[in-house]
Amino acid sequence: MKPLGFCERCGKFEGSCKCGRGRIVINGKKRELVSKFLSGLLRHFPHSFGLKVDEEGWARLEDVERIVRERHGVGRREIELIAEFDPKGRFEIRDGRIRARYGHSIKVEVDWSEGSDIPSVLYHGTHPKNVESILKEGLRPMRRREVHLSETIGDAIEVGRRYHPNPAVLAIDAEKMLKDGLKVRKKGKVYTTDYVPPEYIKRII
Repeated sequence: MKPLGFCERCGKFEGSCKCGRGRIVINGKKRELVSKFLSGLLRHFPHSFGLKVDEEGWARLEDVERIVRERHGVGRREIELIAEFDPKGRFEIRDGRIRARYGHSIKVEVDWSEGSDIPSVLYHGTHPKNVESILKEGLRPMRRREVHLSETIGDAIEVGRRYHPNPAVLAIDAEKMLKDGLKVRKKGKVYTTDYVPPEYIKRII
C-alpha cells in the first residue's frame, strides 16, 4: 500500500503530494498493518479489547485510538488518513465515531444503504470450486452478515484472487432482484445483500 501524509500546501495525500514538500505520516507497510487491525477490531473482535460497539457498528473514535495506539503506536491522524484513503471505503468516521461499513461477523444492524442508485448488474468473485453449489443454492453470507458484491468485473476478480489465482466471476442481476422486492445496499465502494437466489446468478468467467 502507498504511504499517507499531510502537506501544508497540498493537504492530505496518498503516495506523494504535488509540491513534493509533504510529510509522510504513515508508511505503506504500517498502513496495511493498521488497516487490517482496524477491520478486525470493528468487524469481528471488539469485545476482545473491551471496545463498545453500538447496534449500528459505531464505536467512539477516542476508544479506538487508544487501542490502536497501544497496539501499533499510531494515533487519530493516522486512523483518519487510513479511513479517508481506504481503496474499498471500508471505514466511516462521523461525529467523533468510527465504524466499518460492511464485513461484520458480530451482530450489528446491516439493513441500511448510502444510496438507492444501484447498478443493474453487480459481480462476485469466488473460488471456481464454489460455482456449482452457488448456482444451485445461491450466494449466502457464510461467516459474515451480508453477501458482498462488486461494481466491476475487475473488482470482483481482485476479491476472488484472495481465494484462487484464477477466480470465477458471477454476474448478479441486481435490477431484477430489486424489482422482485429483494434488497441491495450500497456501502462505500461495495454493495451488499442478505442472500442472492440462484435465479439471479450467471457465471461469466
